[in-house]
Formats: sequence, structure tokens, C-alpha cells
Amino acid sequence: MHNKIVSIVRIFPGFEKKIDFLFLSDENFRDLCLDHILCAAMVLKMKKELAENTVEIEEYEMIQKDLEQEILQIILKVNNYS
Repeated sequence: MHNKIVSIVRIFPGFEKKIDFLFLSDENFRDLCLDHILCAAMVLKMKKELAENTVEIEEYEMIQKDLEQEILQIILKVNNYS
């Protein structure tokens, strides 16, 4: 399993093999995962540094949830994987 997808696997337990397969074989899925990782990191950074700027934090959290939904849709569509 690629170390970059550990956080994605934590969000979607039980789909480790599909996530690993998709991350290695599907550029769109890989980009979504990397975008999610960057977004999650930004949320954490903003919470530490800009606690008073909750509007921006909420916007990033919404983007993060949207990315999670897109990732899940792709995971659920995949039937055959190695």
C-alpha cells in the first residue's frame, strides 16, 4: 500500500485494496486523493494558526467532504481490481 493513501484508507475502512489499486492505476482518483490530503492539511494548519477565521475553515471542510464523496463514488464503481 502506498504511504500517501493511509489517510484515505482511514476514512474508508474496508476498501484498502480498492483504494490501493485505484491510486496506482487511475490518475483521476490519485489526483482526488492528493487534493483531499492537501485540503485536510490546510484545514489542520488553519485551525492551528487562524482559529478566528472559521469561515475559511468551514469552506475547506466543505471541499474536503466533497472530495470524500467523489472518492467514495469511484471506489464503489470499481468491481475488478488486482
